Amino acid sequence: MEEKKKTVTICDQIMGSGKTYDAIEKMKKSNRSFIYVTPFLDEVNRILDGVPNTYDPKITYTHDYELGESNVHYKRDNLLSMSNQGLNLVTTHSLFSKLHRNDYKYFQKYDLILDEVLTPIKVIGMKIDDIKIAFNEGLLVLNEATHEVTFTGDEYNGKLYADLKQYCDTANVIFVNDKLLAWAFPPEIFMSFNSVTVLTYLFEGSLLCNYFKYYNIPYVLVEKSEKEVAFMKKKIKGLLNIYEGPCNSMGDNRTAFSVNWLKRRNSQEFKKIKCTVAHLIERNFKSKSVNTGFTTFKEFKGKVKGKGYSRGFIPVNDRATNKYSNKETMVYLANRYLNPNVIDFFRFGSVTVNEDNWALAELLQWIWRGKIRLNEPMHLFIPSKRMRDLLQNWLNDYNHLEATSIV
Repeated sequence: MEEKKKTVTICDQIMGSGKTYDAIEKMKKSNRSFIYVTPFLDEVNRILDGVPNTYDPKITYTHDYELGESNVHYKRDNLLSMSNQGLNLVTTHSLFSKLHRNDYKYFQKYDLILDEVLTPIKVIGMKIDDIKIAFNEGLLVLNEATHEVTFTGDEYNGKLYADLKQYCDTANVIFVNDKLLAWAFPPEIFMSFNSVTVLTYLFEGSLLCNYFKYYNIPYVLVEKSEKEVAFMKKKIKGLLNIYEGPCNSMGDNRTAFSVNWLKRRNSQEFKKIKCTVAHLIERNFKSKSVNTGFTTFKEFKGKVKGKGYSRGFIPVNDRATNKYSNKETMVYLANRYLNPNVIDFFRFGSVTVNEDNWALAELLQWIWRGKIRLNEPMHLFIPSKRMRDLLQNWLNDYNHLEATSIV
């Protein structure tokens, strides 16, 4: 008889509603072992400072004086050692993603608190010809039933397949549509914990949600009431000064400011973008450089940064950090679309991804790096019509309630 799957609890609540604070208070009172997983190191330190008896599995060194040898104990080793002792742990998404299937037995008595959704799949950047060579040479073996691949070259020490070998060590690399390899977070780990809670917002627009559907992992949403959400949206709308004017015309095309659109811009067009942003910051928003943040895709950072905002770059995928909360003006020079190979991966498992929901969730996370997170007014320039419309539609959707009547 198949074991019944545990249900993951999704604390799906709008930014600023106190998810992390509530989690901290819950951990303080917990009499069970827990592991808190967050995207960034500064958030790790926040939990370490706020919750007694929590530990960060850092790299450590020991020295054997008899043998005259020094040994390095890496983060994953220390994580497993500490979990074997039942210690309360705080770590990053990056380290958590390096766990292997064989590691799961350490966490059966642990409660997992996942702060923000992690990236559950990664397309491995390898051409089909190289993949075919790996199969032909016997380095890769395909499980025809599950489409998982196993790397058999344990002694392999070359460069071409080094990353692939590392991904396969976690035992969940999948051959998709006979054309690409994708690493997926081993789904068993979500069933190995005593309980799993995810702290996020707009979960059903995330890749983790689609991943749960792909692997049939059950989840339940815990949300604020419709009235509370409507009240918060009205408050947010009143604090955001979203630029509406002629400078938005350069983003009217649906794909404007996407990666492919930016790749086709020439030097004169990039100059126009920079001049437009600089003009708005100086004349319309009247913001100082130190209080201005901007983003675009990393490869175009140097081409769009300009006078009055060049030092305020915030990565387009940044989330769960408060180090930019002084930014009173935020400039979003991006238009988010998923890698088509990621869409193919989910389609391979009969899961349809809603790119607009994903793009909105990513946009909101980025906006909340700025001053709005302190419930203070903030200027916002989003020239991409698609991204701006997604935000405006979200702000104006009060779930069919009259927000003005909420006390």
